[in-house]
Amino acid sequence: MGILRFLLALSVIASHASGIGIPFPDGKPYNMWAMNLIEGRQSVALFYIISGFYMAMVLNTKYLDKNLKFYLNRFLRLWPAYIIAFVLACIFTPLGENIVKTIADCGIAIKIYVWFCNLFILGTDSFWLISIDNCQLHYLPSYINPTSNGYALSINSPSFSIGIEMLFYLMAPFILRSLKRTWIYFLIGVLYTFYIVLSGNINFIYQYHLFPSSFIYFALGALSWNYYKKDTSLLPEKKLFAIFICCLALMFCYTLFPIIIILSFTVMVPRLFELTKHSKIDRLIGELSYPLYIIHYPVLIYLWGKNLPPVCLGITCFSITLLLAFIVHFLVEKPIDRLRQRSLLT
Repeated sequence: MGILRFLLALSVIASHASGIGIPFPDGKPYNMWAMNLIEGRQSVALFYIISGFYMAMVLNTKYLDKNLKFYLNRFLRLWPAYIIAFVLACIFTPLGENIVKTIADCGIAIKIYVWFCNLFILGTDSFWLISIDNCQLHYLPSYINPTSNGYALSINSPSFSIGIEMLFYLMAPFILRSLKRTWIYFLIGVLYTFYIVLSGNINFIYQYHLFPSSFIYFALGALSWNYYKKDTSLLPEKKLFAIFICCLALMFCYTLFPIIIILSFTVMVPRLFELTKHSKIDRLIGELSYPLYIIHYPVLIYLWGKNLPPVCLGITCFSITLLLAFIVHFLVEKPIDRLRQRSLLT
């Protein structure tokens, strides 16, 4: 599972950097040897499925009746690498300075809102739904309204998906410990998708940036764990058939990712987990996926300012980010992880 998570993070980097490849010498028929990866938004949707699987597992095992410890654990898992990316963005890119200028004349409430979200991740997804005009907040979603500037309030643009993850974590203890509530959560996501299509609001905001658009993916991951724990060989046929029928219905809607692949991925995750759960190498590779994901954007913004040739941008961004991910993991995340594990025993 770790290698898969790493490849999904790599896909996001490639998507933002317009590919990852190694340039060929002049005169060769292709200008670079490039990796063929899925689109970044699709990677995020698959990350949500994996997250749903793991959260259902930990909430029904080591965090059973330990909600506060679950919240603390999730915060300590996400925030350290994020705050390092925040500092890098402030030092090496103009992103922090741009935010300061944008809200310089705004009231204290807007400043607290913007910097709280940027410092603690929670709420960064809301930036894509708003715009600031004359120091007033307006509901003006990006993509739908080309004049919207709310997305520019984020110092680390991909963090919106982590903000959505955090909203899911807040709800998860009250949903994922019950199979019935997990099914309801999934069906709400299905109904939301149909509503968006039937209302004619097919766009990235309502189908990607808005929190309810993630319900399907988180719930599918959680459902796959629920049936995996009962039978580690296969999902029960009747339950798998019920999931298939819901996904079949969604094939008549536009979704972020072809729904048949979503279904196949959902069924595959438990098998992949069973195959790799004892592999230390796979675990290490997987643990690098989050710092890769959250640190790459400040690195990319920095490199854009250096006017690198397009064919070198992706591989340079990946190489620098991978080095930083190793440093962050071993010098920051590992010590904090030991603290997290000790706290579970007290």
